[in-house]
Amino acid sequence: MDVQPLRGSLGEAAFERLREGISGGKWAPGQRLPSERALAEHLAISRPALREAVKRLEGEGLIDVRPRRGLYVRAASADRLSNSFERLIGTDFDRVNELLDLRRVLEHRSAYLAAEYAGPEDIAELAAIFADIESDVSAGGTGDDGDVRFHCAIAKAAGNTVLTHLMATLHGALSKASRLLASRLMESSHYRDGMFELHARIFEAIRSHDPKAAAQAMDAHFDFVMREFSQYRARAGES
Repeated sequence: MDVQPLRGSLGEAAFERLREGISGGKWAPGQRLPSERALAEHLAISRPALREAVKRLEGEGLIDVRPRRGLYVRAASADRLSNSFERLIGTDFDRVNELLDLRRVLEHRSAYLAAEYAGPEDIAELAAIFADIESDVSAGGTGDDGDVRFHCAIAKAAGNTVLTHLMATLHGALSKASRLLASRLMESSHYRDGMFELHARIFEAIRSHDPKAAAQAMDAHFDFVMREFSQYRARAGES
Protein backbone atom coordinates (compact mmCIF):
# COMPACT_ATOMS: atom_id res chain seq x y z
CA MET A 1 0.00 0.00 0.00
CA ASP A 2 1.37 3.44 -0.94
CA VAL A 3 1.14 5.77 2.05
CA GLN A 4 1.12 9.48 1.34
CA PRO A 5 2.81 11.73 3.92
CA LEU A 6 0.48 13.92 5.96
CA ARG A 7 2.51 17.07 5.50
CA GLY A 8 2.27 19.35 8.51
CA SER A 9 -1.21 18.21 9.38
CA LEU A 10 -2.65 17.34 12.77
CA GLY A 11 -2.89 13.78 11.45
CA GLU A 12 0.86 13.76 10.82
CA ALA A 13 1.58 15.01 14.34
CA ALA A 14 -0.74 12.37 15.79
CA PHE A 15 0.92 9.70 13.66
CA GLU A 16 4.37 10.65 14.96
CA ARG A 17 3.24 10.59 18.58
CA LEU A 18 1.51 7.24 18.21
CA ARG A 19 4.48 5.77 16.33
CA GLU A 20 6.81 6.95 19.09
CA GLY A 21 4.55 5.31 21.66
CA ILE A 22 4.61 2.01 19.80
CA SER A 23 8.34 2.00 19.04
CA GLY A 24 9.11 3.12 22.59
CA GLY A 25 7.17 0.25 24.11
CA LYS A 26 4.25 2.23 25.55
CA TRP A 27 1.99 -0.27 23.81
CA ALA A 28 3.17 -3.84 23.36
CA PRO A 29 2.57 -6.06 20.31
CA GLY A 30 -0.87 -7.57 20.54
CA GLN A 31 -2.08 -4.84 22.88
CA ARG A 32 -5.22 -2.92 21.98
CA LEU A 33 -4.85 0.83 21.73
CA PRO A 34 -7.28 3.09 23.58
CA SER A 35 -10.58 3.83 21.88
CA GLU A 36 -10.80 6.38 19.06
CA ARG A 37 -12.51 8.81 21.38
CA ALA A 38 -9.91 8.40 24.13
CA LEU A 39 -7.02 8.78 21.68
CA ALA A 40 -8.54 11.89 20.08
CA GLU A 41 -9.03 13.47 23.50
CA HIS A 42 -5.54 12.52 24.65
CA LEU A 43 -3.94 13.96 21.51
CA ALA A 44 -6.29 16.97 21.49
CA ILE A 45 -7.26 16.44 17.85
CA SER A 46 -10.45 15.73 15.94
CA ARG A 47 -11.51 12.21 15.09
CA PRO A 48 -11.04 12.79 11.33
CA ALA A 49 -7.44 13.86 12.00
CA LEU A 50 -6.93 10.78 14.18
CA ARG A 51 -8.29 8.56 11.41
CA GLU A 52 -5.62 9.99 9.09
CA ALA A 53 -2.98 8.89 11.58
CA VAL A 54 -4.57 5.46 12.01
CA LYS A 55 -4.64 4.93 8.25
CA ARG A 56 -0.94 5.79 8.07
CA LEU A 57 -0.06 3.48 10.98
CA GLU A 58 -1.97 0.65 9.35
CA GLY A 59 -0.33 1.32 5.99
CA GLU A 60 3.13 1.12 7.56
CA GLY A 61 2.27 -2.16 9.25
CA LEU A 62 2.41 -0.83 12.81
CA ILE A 63 -1.16 -1.68 13.75
CA ASP A 64 -4.02 -3.96 12.76
CA VAL A 65 -7.49 -2.47 12.47
CA ARG A 66 -9.99 -5.11 13.55
CA PRO A 67 -13.63 -4.25 12.82
CA ARG A 68 -15.73 -3.93 15.98
CA ARG A 69 -12.70 -4.89 18.09
CA GLY A 70 -10.36 -1.92 17.79
CA LEU A 71 -6.74 -1.11 16.97
CA TYR A 72 -3.99 -3.58 17.86
CA VAL A 73 -0.23 -3.11 17.82
CA ARG A 74 1.73 -5.39 15.51
CA ALA A 75 5.22 -6.73 16.10
CA ALA A 76 8.04 -4.93 14.31
CA SER A 77 8.85 -6.62 10.97
CA ALA A 78 6.10 -9.11 11.79
CA ASP A 79 5.27 -10.03 8.20
CA ARG A 80 8.73 -10.85 6.89
CA LEU A 81 10.34 -12.36 9.97
CA SER A 82 7.30 -14.15 11.35
CA ASN A 83 6.37 -15.51 7.93
CA SER A 84 9.93 -16.78 7.45
CA PHE A 85 9.78 -18.53 10.81
CA GLU A 86 6.33 -19.92 10.06
CA ARG A 87 7.51 -21.36 6.73
CA LEU A 88 10.44 -22.97 8.55
CA ILE A 89 8.30 -24.39 11.36
CA GLY A 90 4.78 -24.88 9.98
CA THR A 91 3.47 -27.92 11.83
CA ASP A 92 6.85 -29.70 11.94
CA PHE A 93 6.77 -30.82 15.55
CA ASP A 94 10.57 -31.10 15.82
CA ARG A 95 10.90 -27.42 14.88
CA VAL A 96 8.01 -26.50 17.20
CA ASN A 97 9.83 -28.16 20.08
CA GLU A 98 13.02 -26.26 19.24
CA LEU A 99 11.17 -22.95 19.21
CA LEU A 100 9.48 -23.74 22.52
CA ASP A 101 12.92 -24.44 23.96
CA LEU A 102 14.14 -21.06 22.72
CA ARG A 103 11.12 -19.32 24.19
CA ARG A 104 11.76 -21.02 27.53
CA VAL A 105 15.21 -19.41 27.71
CA LEU A 106 13.99 -15.95 26.72
CA GLU A 107 10.86 -15.95 28.86
CA HIS A 108 12.71 -17.09 31.99
CA ARG A 109 14.58 -13.79 31.87
CA SER A 110 11.50 -11.86 30.78
CA ALA A 111 9.52 -13.04 33.82
CA TYR A 112 12.42 -12.30 36.16
CA LEU A 113 12.76 -8.72 34.91
CA ALA A 114 9.00 -8.16 34.84
CA ALA A 115 8.74 -9.11 38.52
CA GLU A 116 11.57 -6.69 39.27
CA TYR A 117 10.41 -3.71 37.22
CA ALA A 118 6.63 -3.99 36.66
CA GLY A 119 4.74 -0.85 37.63
CA PRO A 120 1.08 -0.47 38.63
CA GLU A 121 -0.04 -0.08 34.99
CA ASP A 122 1.80 -3.27 34.00
CA ILE A 123 0.20 -5.21 36.86
CA ALA A 124 -3.24 -3.87 35.95
CA GLU A 125 -2.74 -4.90 32.31
CA LEU A 126 -1.63 -8.41 33.29
CA ALA A 127 -4.59 -8.71 35.66
CA ALA A 128 -7.02 -7.76 32.89
CA ILE A 129 -5.46 -10.24 30.45
CA PHE A 130 -5.46 -12.99 33.07
CA ALA A 131 -9.17 -12.32 33.69
CA ASP A 132 -9.80 -12.65 29.93
CA ILE A 133 -7.98 -16.00 29.89
CA GLU A 134 -10.02 -17.23 32.84
CA SER A 135 -13.28 -16.14 31.19
CA ASP A 136 -12.39 -17.72 27.84
CA VAL A 137 -11.33 -21.06 29.34
CA SER A 138 -14.41 -21.13 31.58
CA ALA A 139 -16.54 -20.70 28.46
CA GLY A 140 -14.85 -23.67 26.78
CA GLY A 141 -12.28 -21.73 24.78
CA THR A 142 -8.54 -22.33 24.54
CA GLY A 143 -7.39 -19.02 26.00
CA ASP A 144 -4.85 -18.93 23.15
CA ASP A 145 -5.35 -15.26 22.22
CA GLY A 146 -5.07 -14.23 25.86
CA ASP A 147 -1.96 -16.37 26.24
CA VAL A 148 -0.16 -14.45 23.48
CA ARG A 149 -1.15 -11.12 25.03
CA PHE A 150 -0.12 -12.33 28.49
CA HIS A 151 3.40 -13.28 27.44
CA CYS A 152 3.86 -10.11 25.38
CA ALA A 153 2.67 -8.01 28.33
CA ILE A 154 5.25 -9.72 30.55
CA ALA A 155 8.00 -8.80 28.06
CA LYS A 156 6.70 -5.24 28.02
CA ALA A 157 6.74 -5.11 31.84
CA ALA A 158 10.36 -6.29 31.71
CA GLY A 159 11.17 -2.96 30.09
CA ASN A 160 12.82 -4.37 26.97
CA THR A 161 11.14 -3.17 23.77
CA VAL A 162 13.22 -5.41 21.49
CA LEU A 163 12.31 -8.46 23.56
CA THR A 164 8.64 -7.47 23.44
CA HIS A 165 8.60 -7.40 19.64
CA LEU A 166 10.71 -10.54 19.36
CA MET A 167 8.30 -12.44 21.60
CA ALA A 168 5.35 -11.34 19.45
CA THR A 169 7.20 -12.49 16.33
CA LEU A 170 7.97 -15.90 17.84
CA HIS A 171 4.33 -16.29 18.86
CA GLY A 172 3.36 -15.48 15.28
CA ALA A 173 5.76 -18.13 13.99
CA LEU A 174 4.07 -20.69 16.21
CA SER A 175 0.54 -19.62 15.34
CA LYS A 176 -0.34 -22.46 12.94
CA ALA A 177 1.10 -25.18 15.18
CA SER A 178 -0.33 -23.50 18.28
CA ARG A 179 -3.86 -23.56 16.88
CA LEU A 180 -3.47 -27.23 16.02
CA LEU A 181 -2.04 -28.16 19.42
CA ALA A 182 -4.48 -26.04 21.39
CA SER A 183 -7.41 -27.72 19.68
CA ARG A 184 -5.99 -31.11 20.71
CA LEU A 185 -4.47 -30.45 24.12
CA MET A 186 -7.26 -28.21 25.36
CA GLU A 187 -9.63 -31.17 25.03
CA SER A 188 -7.99 -32.39 28.25
CA SER A 189 -9.19 -30.82 31.49
CA HIS A 190 -5.80 -31.75 32.93
CA TYR A 191 -4.08 -29.52 30.38
CA ARG A 192 -6.57 -26.65 30.70
CA ASP A 193 -6.37 -26.67 34.49
CA GLY A 194 -2.59 -27.01 34.47
CA MET A 195 -2.11 -24.10 32.09
CA PHE A 196 -4.47 -21.89 34.07
CA GLU A 197 -2.72 -22.71 37.36
CA LEU A 198 0.71 -21.97 35.88
CA HIS A 199 -0.42 -18.66 34.41
CA ALA A 200 -1.79 -17.80 37.84
CA ARG A 201 1.56 -18.63 39.47
CA ILE A 202 3.44 -16.45 37.00
CA PHE A 203 1.04 -13.56 37.49
CA GLU A 204 1.10 -13.77 41.29
CA ALA A 205 4.92 -13.85 41.37
CA ILE A 206 5.12 -10.78 39.14
CA ARG A 207 2.44 -8.97 41.14
CA SER A 208 4.37 -9.80 44.33
CA HIS A 209 7.62 -8.53 42.75
CA ASP A 210 9.37 -11.84 43.36
CA PRO A 211 11.78 -12.27 40.41
CA LYS A 212 13.05 -15.71 41.41
CA ALA A 213 9.54 -17.11 41.86
CA ALA A 214 8.42 -15.57 38.56
CA ALA A 215 11.30 -17.13 36.64
CA GLN A 216 10.70 -20.50 38.31
CA ALA A 217 6.98 -20.33 37.50
CA MET A 218 7.78 -19.54 33.87
CA ASP A 219 10.17 -22.49 33.72
CA ALA A 220 7.45 -24.72 35.18
CA HIS A 221 5.03 -23.41 32.56
CA PHE A 222 7.31 -24.37 29.67
CA ASP A 223 8.28 -27.67 31.27
CA PHE A 224 4.58 -28.52 31.48
CA VAL A 225 3.82 -27.46 27.89
CA MET A 226 6.79 -29.37 26.47
CA ARG A 227 5.97 -32.48 28.51
CA GLU A 228 2.34 -32.44 27.38
CA PHE A 229 3.49 -31.79 23.82
CA SER A 230 5.81 -34.80 23.96
CA GLN A 231 3.03 -37.02 25.32
CA TYR A 232 0.67 -35.78 22.60
CA ARG A 233 3.24 -36.71 19.94
CA ALA A 234 3.62 -40.17 21.45
CA ARG A 235 -0.15 -40.72 21.43
CA ALA A 236 -0.37 -39.46 17.86
CA GLY A 237 2.44 -41.76 16.76
CA GLU A 238 4.91 -38.91 16.14
CA SER A 239 8.53 -39.70 16.90
